[in-house]
Amino acid sequence: MRFDRALPGTNEVFLPDGTPRPVYETVLEELKSTGPKRWNEKLRQAHGLLLDEQHDFGILEGDKTHPTDWFPRIVLASDWDRLARGLAQRMAAINEFLRRLEAGKEEVVPREVVESSILYDTSWKDRFGPVPARQIAFDVVAVERDGGWSYQVIEENAKMPVGLAAMTRRRRMSSEVFFPRAHAALPVLSLDGWLPRLGDALRAASSKGPGATLAVVSSGPEDQFYLDHHIYAKEMNAVLAETKHLTIDGDGYLLHKPSGRRIDVIYERVDEDRLYAEVPGLLECHVEGKVHVLFAPNSEIVDDKGVGVFVPEMVRTYLGEEPLIENARTWSLAVEEDRRYVMDHFADLVVKSRGGYGGKEVMIGPEESEESIEKFRGMVERNPIEYVAQETIDFSTHVLCETDEAEDSFRLRDSYADYRVLVLAPDPEDPGVVEVIPGSLTRVAALGKHVVNISSGGKMKDTWVLGDS
Repeated sequence: MRFDRALPGTNEVFLPDGTPRPVYETVLEELKSTGPKRWNEKLRQAHGLLLDEQHDFGILEGDKTHPTDWFPRIVLASDWDRLARGLAQRMAAINEFLRRLEAGKEEVVPREVVESSILYDTSWKDRFGPVPARQIAFDVVAVERDGGWSYQVIEENAKMPVGLAAMTRRRRMSSEVFFPRAHAALPVLSLDGWLPRLGDALRAASSKGPGATLAVVSSGPEDQFYLDHHIYAKEMNAVLAETKHLTIDGDGYLLHKPSGRRIDVIYERVDEDRLYAEVPGLLECHVEGKVHVLFAPNSEIVDDKGVGVFVPEMVRTYLGEEPLIENARTWSLAVEEDRRYVMDHFADLVVKSRGGYGGKEVMIGPEESEESIEKFRGMVERNPIEYVAQETIDFSTHVLCETDEAEDSFRLRDSYADYRVLVLAPDPEDPGVVEVIPGSLTRVAALGKHVVNISSGGKMKDTWVLGDS
């Protein structure tokens, strides 16, 4: 086994001298005892089990199982406590922002920032409910400071965050197939029961509470996350529906045509333009309170990276607290002074579309060719208000585990990794009640890259959060 270090970011598995960090010794010992040949057999076994589940759901075409690196990430209890408390604080502040936005009393985010967002439509009446965001996925990176980990939020994902279904399946394989001994030996916090708990949190958006009919709305078999949609529906006891299965009935309620059931809450896993175009009258149904669309129109303003700049100030203003976790340093090109700085340092920065997602419309200056940088610069100059920039961070790296062709050795290579942490607001009326799911969907970038999104060549990884032993 050898570890190849190629990146400046601090590695979470190995110390600078190449020795393993103590918390990973149990995992590395089991990896060594497994051996490369047996490891490759386990890779095939895990893939087969995931495909079996896909086929059991009737998804017979394609492979919806997601690229995964099976060497787990481990987070100490003290580090997780600090991270979870900081994200719970952000969740409460964001919900207060949305409540005030709906009431016309928002005072932290400038109105021109809100109204210039492609994620906000001033022609629609806001209806978010007493707890506007029931689930937010926070993308976070770790940076080593003073011998410990400091966390920075890169962005929020309130709209269709990929996470819990994939997390539970990675956990099942890592604990049962790849590292059963290490998992049993360490005090890993369980993910059992959290998918039903997510269902409870989503149903709380309806006045019917636990008796509400929840629908997971999918774009159908062509979606790369179609397997996840089935998992959500099964585990949350929800209806799985495509847009073609939905209609507004004669009384103005949302109807699931195959079952004849009225839907109370929609957990949409489909692009909103398609959803509203293919289910005419749905927006009006939501505004009238006859259904609750969880990612309600304009609530996804939370995902606007230009709005994310203001979350620390939301914490200060609305909670009266200092932020426990800060943003990565961000410049808004809607601000003239920031715009001048960004254009002068364009090739050194990460420049993103405010409303982009899935690694789309992102330029990481130090990793791009001069031609690509100039092409992206032209896009930004044509519409600068639609972009933000962040400093390039050499955040922590994890490892990608490979075997050689002869199956006689392991090669662990460092790769940038982030956390996607899911935070729930499950109370029917109180946005201050917040729960952080005790795990994370770690995403590791393709070798040598910073962008961790699966659509950009990244892989998923299980994250073991340790309890107090």
